[in-house]
Amino acid sequence: MSEATSPAELPEDHYAEHLAEVNENQEVLSSEDIVNDNGVLLCKKGMRINRNTAERLIHHKLSKPLEESVQLSQSLSNPKLFTRLLGQLEKYPDLQQISEQLQFNKESKDIFLMTRMNPLITQKLTVISDRLPEQLDKAVVTAWLAYCLAREMGKNKEFQQAAFLAGMLHDIGFIHISPSILHKQEALNAEEWRAIQSHVVIGKIVLQKIRDIPAITSRAVLEHHERCDGSGYPTGKAEESLSVLGQIIGLTDSIYSIRINQLEKRGRNLYDLAPYLQMNAHTHFYDVYKAAHAILKKSGLKSTIDPGLDIPETVKSLVKRGQALRETVGVMEESNILDLLESIASPKGQALHKITRLVLKMTNQSGLLREELYTWLTGLDNKPDMKALQELHDMDLMLNELQWQLNSACRACNAYFDEIQAPSASDKVLQDIAKKMTQCLDQLRN
Repeated sequence: MSEATSPAELPEDHYAEHLAEVNENQEVLSSEDIVNDNGVLLCKKGMRINRNTAERLIHHKLSKPLEESVQLSQSLSNPKLFTRLLGQLEKYPDLQQISEQLQFNKESKDIFLMTRMNPLITQKLTVISDRLPEQLDKAVVTAWLAYCLAREMGKNKEFQQAAFLAGMLHDIGFIHISPSILHKQEALNAEEWRAIQSHVVIGKIVLQKIRDIPAITSRAVLEHHERCDGSGYPTGKAEESLSVLGQIIGLTDSIYSIRINQLEKRGRNLYDLAPYLQMNAHTHFYDVYKAAHAILKKSGLKSTIDPGLDIPETVKSLVKRGQALRETVGVMEESNILDLLESIASPKGQALHKITRLVLKMTNQSGLLREELYTWLTGLDNKPDMKALQELHDMDLMLNELQWQLNSACRACNAYFDEIQAPSASDKVLQDIAKKMTQCLDQLRN
């Protein structure tokens, strides 16, 4: 999806469906007559936006954005957003320690309470709070982290505020995507993944229509899944074409996701983010990484290693995962997949080449799949020293990141095949490679 994508080119807007769901908990009313672009009345002023109304609205191109024609009986305020942040800091003591050690507390309060929120932004954050509450938690923490990173990098107050807004709004596009996709429990197909990825373009378009949103903020929302090596989306831009703020939001978004989805499950804190940063050393601007490292160093956090770790079970798990990932990478290398992808001239093929090249580069640089590492693993006694325990913990996180990257490469392959009308001989070879990769990774789901 190109940066120049216009609203008319976007998939069907599902914001009305989210509003109808909010209407179950509080009044959502039309603040004026809602008409389509031909002037046909779809919803009279004062009507509730219920499911029937939403069904009618989503099938028409409206004369103006729906958010400009509705009002909620209750809305989030700046103090409520700050209270939400305080709840997250209390829930995750490592975040609280960072705030205290780097003296962010007062400035964090000021940025949350003093930043003027356009009513349309407040409306959308309220909808997110009701329908996607975990996304709001992510938004307030990402906004806080982005502000902290910008401050650590020595950026001026104007940039810091733009970073705060970009962090708060980076996933705002999700509430324009079908709830059936957002809440789907099963694996997403290629078309559904494309819908999820469209949130960055939707977010930029939404923000461009709202007064008081800095241009660098809406650009950062668009770019927060782009990566310096060109392996990101929506356009696969390389480092020289990306903005600093987009890279700040990209890193803070990743930090939050890893803290919640990986470190939390393992009883670890942000000090243990180092393996992730190490494996992704070439995907974000160096100055952004340097600031993240500086914040972690200044925080005084310590590694949370469990001295009572079940060593035999941990080693067994790591060996199994390593073997499956080695087989996956082996399929890629033995098939000369990079040469095959390089011969595909289409933008999708080139994007897939970049993603695959990144994964193989990450694998080689990490040393995760070296034979001697697994020889060392199987030779560990049941009471290793703390250094060995630290290496086990780090290996666990790094294997998890590599597994995620390989799964992403498989998803990208499937998305590529899904769009091919008449597959060539090379396409069929590539599809066979992707199937073998998926079979290897499926071992980790059993």
